[in-house]
Amino acid sequence: MRRSLISPISSNHVVNHKWPRLLSVVLLCWWLGICGWGCGQPQGPPQYGMVQEVVDGDTIKLVDGRSVRYLGIDTPEMGRNHHPPEFLAQEAKEFNKKLVQNQKLRLEYDVERYDQYGRVLAYIFLPDKRMVNAELIRQGLAQVYLFPPNVKYRDLLVACQRQALEARQGLWQRPLKADEPYYVGNSRSFRFHRPHCRGAKSMAKPNRIIFDHPRAAYLQGYSPCKMCRP
Repeated sequence: MRRSLISPISSNHVVNHKWPRLLSVVLLCWWLGICGWGCGQPQGPPQYGMVQEVVDGDTIKLVDGRSVRYLGIDTPEMGRNHHPPEFLAQEAKEFNKKLVQNQKLRLEYDVERYDQYGRVLAYIFLPDKRMVNAELIRQGLAQVYLFPPNVKYRDLLVACQRQALEARQGLWQRPLKADEPYYVGNSRSFRFHRPHCRGAKSMAKPNRIIFDHPRAAYLQGYSPCKMCRP
């Protein structure tokens, strides 16, 4: 039998041929790490900032020009287009200003960093480690207002709301009225609706939670639908 003229490739040769390819992969990973997975992509906003302007209870403008919307909360509207300010809107703005003015703030992010208006979405921490978002809720000057997937501090914010609600602080000094036989909560969006609301009717059955009173919904961190206003 004639012996093959081509000798088998040794294992050493195989390893040697793989080294250039492996080295290329390592260099590529190193380069992407420097460029932030693509030189055209932003590294993300800085984690610290100073306040230039307090817009309202849940929005500030930093000295670097960025507008920041506080995550997980909603404060009363200041009023626009000839509409008067909502109940405790000015108080929420003043309390926010008292907390953040002349402070070096730390911004902590969640899954999404910007909203549809280009504002930075963040949890705001003071130098003494207090979270401004939570302090506003604790004083009854804000409500929990979650936007999944940004729910990192949901448990903390809901606990603060329960505390304020039980103490009838701020917004909760007004009695909550139940003018429906029940209310429908959405466990995906953390909103609750009137039974006849389009949002309730189109809701997937596995996401439906029934509340007998708005208070029960607020205690679990659900916020009212903007359309049916339960």
